[in-house]
Amino acid sequence: MASERLAARTRPLATGRIILNGHASATRPPRARPAAAFLALILVSIAAYADPWIPAAGDGSFEPSVRQYDATSAFPPGAYGTSTAASSEERYTMLRITGTHGIGHRLSIEYDLRAGRIQKIRVKHGRQIVNSATGVEDQEIGLNLGLRQRRHFADSIALNVVAPTGAVGTSPPLGVGQTAIEPDYQVGFAHGRFRASLEAGSRVFVDSGTAQMRVDVDTSFAIFHRVAIGATLFYVRTVLLRKPLPLPDAGEQYDVLRPGLRVKYRATRRFKPYVEYERDLAGEAIHAGRRFTVGFTYEY
Repeated sequence: MASERLAARTRPLATGRIILNGHASATRPPRARPAAAFLALILVSIAAYADPWIPAAGDGSFEPSVRQYDATSAFPPGAYGTSTAASSEERYTMLRITGTHGIGHRLSIEYDLRAGRIQKIRVKHGRQIVNSATGVEDQEIGLNLGLRQRRHFADSIALNVVAPTGAVGTSPPLGVGQTAIEPDYQVGFAHGRFRASLEAGSRVFVDSGTAQMRVDVDTSFAIFHRVAIGATLFYVRTVLLRKPLPLPDAGEQYDVLRPGLRVKYRATRRFKPYVEYERDLAGEAIHAGRRFTVGFTYEY
């Protein structure tokens, strides 16, 4: 899925969403020696927005997080690039729960549930004007089918649906107001202390036909026994737009390049808290800001 969102969501790409947890399944090779399995568990402890490794039936993970976003500039419409201009301020606090649950036969259910508070702040004639909205946002759910499931390599295909549950009559809107479909391909590699995964696909809005290309990349490296660092990259471009969109539908028309850094601590075998920082480096028709996220992954 995306982060917006994969993932990438990888686990990455989240947008979004399980961790390779050492549980064997019928689609995996025979269990390795205990020491090797324990090492593998540590090395892939960084969560991401998508994961090509499918958990066994009944196994999975969920990841609650709180994200704070702030921006005082924006990438102008009409040209994709790194230049920004002063704009209204946007503040955004999101409560997000992503997860994956294995259902057997190389299938898992993925979900990305969101609620938040959005504030748009602008100054007019020396007066500060604040518009805010709080509530449920658009929700995402889908199926992930594992293809090749090996210890050091895995890939899968997923089909997700974004349900328009966020209100569009608020100012600012909490949703797009359209159902979207997200088919994507996920691939992952794990070797030694290093792990990387990628999710690539599209988001197509059913009503308008607007289509986006979306890519999520996630890498992680175990630097200590319980600590791993990770780097992420989220990229989205609108590749098909039949006509300019009226508000609030214009919320689906944006392009952005967003790298990030993450530190994760393996407190127990199942519980792994983390912190993450992301920044918008390039884009078009979207605010240019930074995001701080605090959360944890729990595997079962």
